[in-house]
Amino acid sequence: MFNWYKYDIIRKLQARTHKQVVIGLGDSFTQGAGAVSEELWEKCNWDVDKIKTLETWDYEIAYYENSWVHQLCKNHLVNYIPINMGMIGRGNRGAVKELYLHPEIDFDSIQEKIVVFMLSGLERFDFVHKQFFEHIHFNTIWPASNLINEDGELWDAYGKYNYSNRTAIIELLMTIAELKTWCKLHNAKLIITSAFRPEYNREYFLENILNDDELPDSENYLKKNNPDYAERLIDIIKWDEFLYPNGYKSFADYLCHLEGRDDLITDTDFAYYNFAKNLEKLSPNGYITNCAHPSIKGHEAIAEVIFEHILKTDNNILKTNKKHGKKILANII
Repeated sequence: MFNWYKYDIIRKLQARTHKQVVIGLGDSFTQGAGAVSEELWEKCNWDVDKIKTLETWDYEIAYYENSWVHQLCKNHLVNYIPINMGMIGRGNRGAVKELYLHPEIDFDSIQEKIVVFMLSGLERFDFVHKQFFEHIHFNTIWPASNLINEDGELWDAYGKYNYSNRTAIIELLMTIAELKTWCKLHNAKLIITSAFRPEYNREYFLENILNDDELPDSENYLKKNNPDYAERLIDIIKWDEFLYPNGYKSFADYLCHLEGRDDLITDTDFAYYNFAKNLEKLSPNGYITNCAHPSIKGHEAIAEVIFEHILKTDNNILKTNKKHGKKILANII
């Protein structure tokens, strides 16, 4: 979160007696990467890397303002202030820990809080960045090999010595337990969903936490002795409350559906990314950018689904959204 953005939030909070916020946690799908006007895309030749090199902060402002976090408050939860803590490239661990890194925001003084955690890649792992920049607080690694950058050896070692589906799942479960504790302490409503990965479901978690290709069953502690323990562990996530957008496994899948491309919905996210990366501009129906992120239209669609989910789980939202009362009441009925 940039300082200009954070202190604008603080000013808005200070101007209100009764404070209500939506906090978005996640990676680039949350921060709003690529969610700029077609005019700005044209100016940058439909090259997201050129957008990042603009001398002004117009694109960063656009990312925030067009993100689903802001669309949710602009179009639906009209009395709520958006707090977008999304960070491009971040993993789940860093996304949650971002909550602690803005002590200037007095969360205790905010009466109503909705936290939406849009899960990133399961394999990403975040360390606090040794330089700790204004916005970039974490160094995120993947289990990749032969990477040519300053952290290449670290990425290699992570993939070789530590990473597995099991370790990644257990790390995520501890991260979600931490987030649940934060929400309970701050009396915040929590919604968890997936940005683009289809693996976030109980069956996948149970299968991958019990099975280990590197161990025979006789040496597999969890599978041999503690299958019940494994089930209780993965139920740190309340799966019946997990937001599957209109029944799809991730919001990327849902956007593919809106594009009329259900053929891209598979057990991995590769088809989605290949589709996006081959786009010259926006997708035919306008929901996906060629940098594989939701467009402004895509973020609007995401915000609408999240809002409908909130309606189904919290009828009190009627009291705080009188502007859209008729529409909300119709949805509830």
